Amino acid sequence: MSALSPDTARLLSYIAAAAPVWPAVGALFIGILALPGRRPSERTIVAVSQAVLWLAFFCVLTGAGVFLLGGEPLDIRLGHFYRAGDYGFELLFLYDGSSVPVALLAAVLLLATSRFSVNYLHREPGFLRFFALMLTFGAGMLLLVLSGGYDLLLAGWEVVGLTSVLLVGFFHERPGPIRASLRVLVTYRICDIGLLLAAVWLHLSLHTTGFVEIARRLPEHRQDFPALVVGLLLLLAAMGKSAQFPVGGWLPRAMEGPTASSAVFYGGLSVHAGVYLLIRSAPIWSQAPLCAAALVAVGIVTAVMATLSGQVSADAKTSIAYATISQVALMLVECGLGFPRLATLHLCAHALLRYYQFLRTPSALQDALARRAALGLLSGAASTKRWGQLPLDLRRFLYRLAAERFEVEAALDGWVTRPVMKLSRFLSAVESRWAAILIGETTGSAGVERPGGGGPSRNSEPPAAAASAPLPSATRGPSP
Repeated sequence: MSALSPDTARLLSYIAAAAPVWPAVGALFIGILALPGRRPSERTIVAVSQAVLWLAFFCVLTGAGVFLLGGEPLDIRLGHFYRAGDYGFELLFLYDGSSVPVALLAAVLLLATSRFSVNYLHREPGFLRFFALMLTFGAGMLLLVLSGGYDLLLAGWEVVGLTSVLLVGFFHERPGPIRASLRVLVTYRICDIGLLLAAVWLHLSLHTTGFVEIARRLPEHRQDFPALVVGLLLLLAAMGKSAQFPVGGWLPRAMEGPTASSAVFYGGLSVHAGVYLLIRSAPIWSQAPLCAAALVAVGIVTAVMATLSGQVSADAKTSIAYATISQVALMLVECGLGFPRLATLHLCAHALLRYYQFLRTPSALQDALARRAALGLLSGAASTKRWGQLPLDLRRFLYRLAAERFEVEAALDGWVTRPVMKLSRFLSAVESRWAAILIGETTGSAGVERPGGGGPSRNSEPPAAAASAPLPSATRGPSP
């Protein structure tokens, strides 16, 4: 930026910061076109989507070019989006070695998804809804990746989660997608508490959530900053978004959505958001060895369990989903061992591979048969040779555990879900009872007269009914 004039640098900064805006504008425009009484054509929807995604890609490319030519991170500060007294939440965007490759990847995959979905969802009743949700997701994902602090990252994080839930339940006429979307929603809601509390704690302890400021102030507050607590809260948020043990059971169920959304969400971008959060938070958890050890432990356990579960999966999309979980788990291990740059490279390469595999899922069986025929292999020969070296009893034991997903979900349902549901029903009943008492709708208030209270009897009419009742015949004259 030093070689550019101040006006040029400011203009390029504004262009780079506008990357998340264009998909949001496109989603809003499509929503306006879908007002009651209007039905835009598929060609119009596709044209709007392609236009705003190309504009977003151009903005990301501009920011990446300024960063690469300037040789230093492009820290864009656009004031405050909320201020209370002397304290405010800054509007920050950051182009650096972590955000640039992921943002370029997101922009390219969104463009590819919009082009692929033109034919895949042709004449689908939810064509407009899919593109509106995809553009909203694109705005949230670019905001998440390009944000310069945890405040904006949290906003993009929530937009990505909401659109993910809605696209899992895209085919809402069937009960399966609805149940799967509810499970995704519950998992996201619970784990997102970690990111929210971490952001609040950063405000309280460091008085900022900007990534650049955090890296600058952490050495000065090394003694009084609760790095372990904040790091574990961030790990909780990453575990939910990236489907890690023990809350990763939602990802195989998320395959209920369209193939295009499965590719861009759970193969390319959304499932890697947790890893990106940990990469961004490297200065925090690097101050807490126990937090780094927790990252490694969660990653190793998840990788082993997901690999075994994927071996016994009955369909291609579920098998790819477990393969995705296992690779994301290895990225957590890389972060815990102190290799965030390696995790970034792994993220980009894995996202491209899984995106392609998800798009090719309908043809995966034909591809596998063609490879086996070309290599002269029999069906299942490789897997039989791999597992045949283990004792039969051990093979049966591992197969049963893998087929039952290691009974993690059953344990969560028995130890967490059911007790919480019972507690919520009990609290709801207590709340209803107290509300009835406060508004005077208990049995006593509507029943027999209380001693000395002069209350109404059970057989007395309500005042409104008494006022509206017809007068006796003696007082209203002869009947006609």
